[in-house]
Amino acid sequence: MKFKLLCLLLIFTACSSQKYPPASSAIEAASEFIDACKMGEFKKANFYMIQDEENSKLLKQAQTKFQSFDLEEKRQLASASLQNISIENISPTEVIVYYNNSSEKERRKVKAVLNNNQWLIDFKYSFNPNL
Repeated sequence: MKFKLLCLLLIFTACSSQKYPPASSAIEAASEFIDACKMGEFKKANFYMIQDEENSKLLKQAQTKFQSFDLEEKRQLASASLQNISIENISPTEVIVYYNNSSEKERRKVKAVLNNNQWLIDFKYSFNPNL
């Protein structure tokens, strides 16, 4: 009986695991990724990111930095709005989104890439724009 209950619990957990809808545009991918990062939802941010070693390393560093913030810093970041948004269409499969975060003055950028018919963020571009 306990084994059946355990199996049902595992099935329920697997079925209820959070799934995110794929981004249908570069802007949606950028928005979902940026919002997930500022809310501390790094599993969600990872979903909207190109999966490679360097991107994973950079996202882990962002998560570590976020976790070092005190509660007030996390609250400010979560409530921050994106400002001065501009979009640069590099090609039909590459778009760069520039923005400011209202809690920080630094201008930031993310690059969305159409990869296997899905828009994903190439996070390493945010740190090395020569890619």
